[in-house]
Amino acid sequence: MDTLDGLNIVFTLLVLVHLLYHRRPAQTLIIWLLIVALLPWFGALIYLLFGSRKIFARHPKPMLDFSVPPACELPHPLQRQIQRLSGYNGIPPATDRNHVALTMEPDTAHAWLLEAIEAARHSICLETYIFRLDGTGRDILQRLTDKAEQGVQVILLLDTFGSIMTYFRQRAFQPLIRAGGQVAFFQPFGSLLQSRFNLRNHRKIYMFDRHTIIGGGINIADEYLDASRRDSWVDLTFRICGDIGDIYAQTFAQDWLYATGRELETDPSVRQACDENRKHVAQVVPSGPDMEQDTLREALLCAIHQARVSIDMLTPYFIPDQLVLEAVLMAAKRGVRVRLLTPARTDHVIFDWGRASYMRDLVDVGVQVCCFTSGMLHAKAVIVDDVFAMIGSANLDYRSLLINYEIVTFCYDEQVLGSLQQSIDDLAEKTENYHPPDATWVR
Repeated sequence: MDTLDGLNIVFTLLVLVHLLYHRRPAQTLIIWLLIVALLPWFGALIYLLFGSRKIFARHPKPMLDFSVPPACELPHPLQRQIQRLSGYNGIPPATDRNHVALTMEPDTAHAWLLEAIEAARHSICLETYIFRLDGTGRDILQRLTDKAEQGVQVILLLDTFGSIMTYFRQRAFQPLIRAGGQVAFFQPFGSLLQSRFNLRNHRKIYMFDRHTIIGGGINIADEYLDASRRDSWVDLTFRICGDIGDIYAQTFAQDWLYATGRELETDPSVRQACDENRKHVAQVVPSGPDMEQDTLREALLCAIHQARVSIDMLTPYFIPDQLVLEAVLMAAKRGVRVRLLTPARTDHVIFDWGRASYMRDLVDVGVQVCCFTSGMLHAKAVIVDDVFAMIGSANLDYRSLLINYEIVTFCYDEQVLGSLQQSIDDLAEKTENYHPPDATWVR
């Protein structure tokens, strides 16, 4: 055995120790050991880049530590259990001093963004997965530059992989930077080994004066916000004003610190007081490699397992991990009405192939799988028993639930839940039931 073979054995053992230390599932352990052992050197590099779900970085990302108002009382047992579970994992409790508005219309979402940019007086902080320099992106960039020239603090945090073409065209941001704005890319190519390129920032936080938050599934690009396009996407966007803006602000600040090594200087005194008449109950849940626990998945499992009447799931990419899939199947088997709304075709054929077996499993146990036929459905939401809803950036797939940086809002308010349920019912009228192919070779 030569020196190179010996070193490869050492690397294989180190990978084994790392896998055992993080208690990875047996299937995962076996697969990684085969990759490292059968692909000398190259396998070790693959593991270094893609093998971890938690942070391994030159600048460790601080754990979120929130300062929030006292928790409000939640009337339903399921709501209380989800809050207790998330609180155990360090997530701030729900508050009732918020106002939540929802829309599925791209022109409304676009108008909300433009109005919020125009109304901002102190700060604009945008964190997104995709910022494309198309018509929509260039227009918003110009508006942000104008606000920076007026003295408003403007900060952009973009994911390198999601905004890959923009990453190579950073000269477009020079006018904004000269006006005093700041732009950074999350885990750029120069940080491949230090920060795990596989751990992508899929969060959408569009924050204005630490008070108005716009979020959901939308990115900054034509297909999400240009309603004049015949192929514009259908997405779920929310606008929240109120106390939970502080949680979004702290999450953004720590993402900025991790990406740049610089603390974000903001004045919390500029946040406007919330109207006392705003009584929507909501809770912010960040999820990802910067959290010790997988709170998002745990809360989702808790809600599905305790569902008694109905579960509605809205996602473009239904490729869940085994625990989530089994929870949904068991809910259907015990008589819960389960419905999945997903596009007839997504924007990636490989996801269409990947989700087919899971959709077939759902149909086999009586789940109604509704395929949206009027374009690309990019909305993400789950609503359970009309008492709990999850809206935000997370898809119901393995990456969103266990790998990506995500942020969602849990809604417990009857009015908000009713509005979301009506939107889902309206979408369902534009769908066709999914029927798995019979041909064995297709499967």
